[in-house]
Amino acid sequence: MAAIVVRPLMPADAGSAHALVGNVFRGTPYLERMNEVLESALQFEDPEFLCLLAAPEEEAPPDGLVLFGTILGARLATKVHAVVAPDPRVQLALIDAVRETCERSGERLVVCELPNDPPFDVSAVALAARGFREEGRVDDLVRDGVALRLLVWRPGAEDGAR
Repeated sequence: MAAIVVRPLMPADAGSAHALVGNVFRGTPYLERMNEVLESALQFEDPEFLCLLAAPEEEAPPDGLVLFGTILGARLATKVHAVVAPDPRVQLALIDAVRETCERSGERLVVCELPNDPPFDVSAVALAARGFREEGRVDDLVRDGVALRLLVWRPGAEDGAR
């Protein structure tokens, strides 16, 4: 498998990042919100909205992205808003980058709220493979028949991932 380079989002990446989001979420009720979160990350002003890109090499167009950031008002907590990549290997590389960043900064937990809905199925599998555990679920919260899952990773917890 070729190496996957993970790097920060830059202003010049706006078009390709929006295309990735569109490819994954087009035709779903999640597209508008994912574009809003990406736009917030592109403002580079709010630590709640950060973005990393993954590509086969440094200057190549991205194959995936992860939107994440601090949770304001919560001490040493980060939230993953979305992992956007059709390739599970790219998703794993992005999740690893978030985990490493959070370990270095001393975060106590990383949470991800995911609708239990097909556009998020691959992300949920990749998150579980990297030690995220479902710690809560609210049935019918997203809409009738679609639960919201709360996945959590705690640095230093015995998880067997990797």
